Formats: sequence, structure tokens, C-alpha cells
Amino acid sequence: MSHAVNETFAGQPAAAGEADNPHSVFVIVSTIHFLLLVDLTTRSVVPLESHRPGYYGISWHAHSEDLVLSHDRAGHITFADIASYAGSEVGAVSCGQRTTPGFLSAPHQILCASDGRIVCTNTGRNAVAIFDFDQPGRIQELRLSDARWDRFNADGMDGDHLNSVFEKDGRLYVLAHRFTKGSKLGVFAYPSLEPIEVRAIDGRTGLHNIWIDDGGEAISCHSEAGGLVELGTNRMLWESGGAVYTRGLAASRDFVLVGESERAPRDQRGNSQSGLWMLDRRTWQTMDYFPLGPYGQVHEVRLLNVEDHAHHRHTFAGLAGLRARDLRLAIAAEKIGASARARDSRLFWQGFENQYGALVAGENGARIADHRNLCLITRPAAKAEEAQLEFRYELEAGHGESHVAAVAYRGNGADTDMHALLIHPIDGQRAAIRLWVHAHGEWSIEQTFDSGDLPLAGVIRLRAGAEQIELFVDDTPVVALPVAQFPWGQGRLGIRWLGATIRPGHARAA
Repeated sequence: MSHAVNETFAGQPAAAGEADNPHSVFVIVSTIHFLLLVDLTTRSVVPLESHRPGYYGISWHAHSEDLVLSHDRAGHITFADIASYAGSEVGAVSCGQRTTPGFLSAPHQILCASDGRIVCTNTGRNAVAIFDFDQPGRIQELRLSDARWDRFNADGMDGDHLNSVFEKDGRLYVLAHRFTKGSKLGVFAYPSLEPIEVRAIDGRTGLHNIWIDDGGEAISCHSEAGGLVELGTNRMLWESGGAVYTRGLAASRDFVLVGESERAPRDQRGNSQSGLWMLDRRTWQTMDYFPLGPYGQVHEVRLLNVEDHAHHRHTFAGLAGLRARDLRLAIAAEKIGASARARDSRLFWQGFENQYGALVAGENGARIADHRNLCLITRPAAKAEEAQLEFRYELEAGHGESHVAAVAYRGNGADTDMHALLIHPIDGQRAAIRLWVHAHGEWSIEQTFDSGDLPLAGVIRLRAGAEQIELFVDDTPVVALPVAQFPWGQGRLGIRWLGATIRPGHARAA
């Protein structure tokens, strides 16, 4: 490892375990689905979180222990036309535990500026938005052109695709990718936002990141060429030598970090390979390369505990808190806890067997099936003239896939061959019940009951006798059928549910 990684940094207390590497330099990286903490000295890569996907911009206020992040939250959007861009205005900015309402379209880079406000590229709306968390609803905007949207259709790329911001010496620099039209750099007075100039970058398009160094050179990632370019002289400073995409730029006094992404179709960018290049700041020669792994394309790179000259130079006060986080450990703890809940759940559901689906065990005997995970449990057939089945249910209001059913099951480990008295929501407050039958490879509705308004949560009790079956919801009789229409004695009684939670009859809802 080069001596540059061991440069002195001030103001950071040693975190747990740092004694072995007192001069570790830490970097935070955002990808589509992850925040990563990278130790350049030990070369470790720790995923910090992934529960707020659409990560892009990273910044923080001076002396704050809270990260400020931008999230596009529009992963399903194709960004092919004006309708998809309009539907993408769900992007938000978070600061610690606070998150703005969705008001941004595909936000890219952000910056905690010198006046305490947050400068955020509202890329889909072809603007830069400047706001303060403590003054909600007060947003200033600036643009490089009159275009109000990034594009209008797949061919009408009229916008500028603003993706990067940087502040230095009373000026705000805004970089425009501009698709195939040639990138531009806008310069504004800050904080007044008075325009100073808009400069065309000859022969370069698709640029990301802008950094004005102390010598006045404007440095940017020439993403399409997989390299780094100086905009004033338009000279290439460095090239990766591979067919990769460069985006994300950080700079200490001695070295520069450049994010590398594997080129991939949009639907594969979330799990593509990525890495970090380290360059000598004086010679622009490659010093090192840090593979990150299949965490998806790199969006942002920030140095944490050394001054980042490509950011605002304030080191991050919350490094110890980040070092205490590890998504892998949280996942392991959750998996072990789920296994323990499953063990405890079997005590609540003695006599039942899991026939189909991977149910999720909750507290107090709860068994949860989400909308992608149909579950079916049964009790072994009983040699008796009467049987009962009782359980609590909770449906998800307003979701068409949510239902729960008491079943007479004749299958062999698949979701087949059964009679099902199925309760499903009909609006946000009421549910209805139908008799479904699966036979000869097909489902069919045999009967719809005029059962009144059934609750979305309650207790189902099925009483099966030699002549008929009766189904009660919260002790109210709902269905009565002859055994020929619900042949419970030919198989096993059980419960089938999707997008719902069930609990043993004696367990109360949490």
C-alpha cells in the first residue's frame, strides 16, 4: 500500500478495533442498492445498509454525525418518456433519521453547502434544488437551460441531465451530462445563485463529477471513456484501460479515488461488479485498485476521515458509528432470530405440518406469508366423525392478493387438490368469502356467500361434522355446507394464506 493512504488525519477518535490500524483511511461508497464502508488500509469492504435503495448522493454538514443521502426510490421507472419522469418524482433526501417527502426526480449528487443548505441535483426535472431541512417547502431552483424535464421520450433528450455539484470560494459549479450533445459546466455565485457563466466542454459528453482544485483546474470523470479529464485544457489525465464506466470522485492531498462500474444493461446494474481506482495526485498514475464486489454500479465516493478536496473538506464526525454497523452481522442476527422464532412457533402449532411455501415465523406464534409467498399448513387426517379448526387471521387491507382460507386438502405437497373457504378483502375495511375448489389442475369458484361484512382481522373457527361443516368468524356463523360440498374427511384440514398473518386461536394479536 502506498504511503499516501497513511497520511495524517486530525480530529477523529479511534473507533473500536482501530488500534491495529491507527492510520486507516475510510471511504464511503454508494451504489444502487448499498452503502459501503471501505478501509483503504485493510482493503475491507463492509456493507452498511440496503433498506433504502436508490442510493446516490452522499454528504454531511460540518461537525455532524449524520449522513445526508439522496435516494431516487424509482427503481421500477424506465425513464423513457415524460410520463415515466413525472412518475419518478418520489426521490427524497435523508439526514440521519429525517427524510424529506418525495419531491425529486432521479436525484444524483448532493452537497451540504457552506450556508447550511443542501444542494441537490433534481436530475429528472432538469434542475438543481437548494433547500434546508429546517425550512420545509422553501426550495430554490436553478437551471442551465429552459428545458423543464430531462427528456420527453427515448429520442427527445432535450434536457441537460444535471448530475454533479461542487462549491468553492463563493461559487457553485454544476455539471451537465447532456446525453450526446456535449457536456456543459455552469458556474453560479453562491449563495446568491446569480449566474456567472455556462461553459461548453468541447468534444466531451456524458461527464460525471466536478472538482475544482486549488490550482483552478476543473477535473471530471469522462465516464464513457473510462477515465479522468481536465476540462480547462480538455486533456485526458488518466485512463483505466478497460471497458468500464467511471463515476464517483474523491481527492486527498496526495491521492485521488475514482469509482469504477461494470458496463451493464439497466436491469443488471444493481448487482454488477464495481471497484475503486487510486491515482497519484501529482502524476495521475495508477497507484492501486480496490475491487468492491458485485454491489452494483458506483454512484458516489467520499473520503470520511481525511479532507476530501473534491467534497467540502470537512471530515465526518460519525465515523465511529459507521464502523459499528455491518449489514452482514445484522442479517446474520435476523436469520438466527428467525430460526429461533420458527422453533418457538412449532410449539404454538403442534400437530400442523408445512405443506407448501416458506412461511415467516413472527412473535407469539404468528406465521406470516407475504404477497409473493403462498403458504399452506395442514393437520394429519383424523379418524373421527367431528373435527375443529380454529385460528386468528389478519389480512392486508386494500391488497388484491391478500387472502386466508380454511381448506380440506387432498394434495401431495403442492398447492393443488383442495376445497378452500377463502376470505379476501373487498375494500379497506371489509372482506368476503367464497368456496374455491382445485381439481384436475384448475381452480374454480363453486359458491359465493352472502356473508355480510366480514372483518379484515378476526378468529375463524371451522366445525366439521359427519353431515355438514360450519364456519364462524368471531363466533358469528358465516357458512354452512353439506359435507359433500366440503369433503373434509377425504383429506386433511388446514390453512392456506397469502399476504396475511395467522396465529393460533388462543394467541392474541400483537
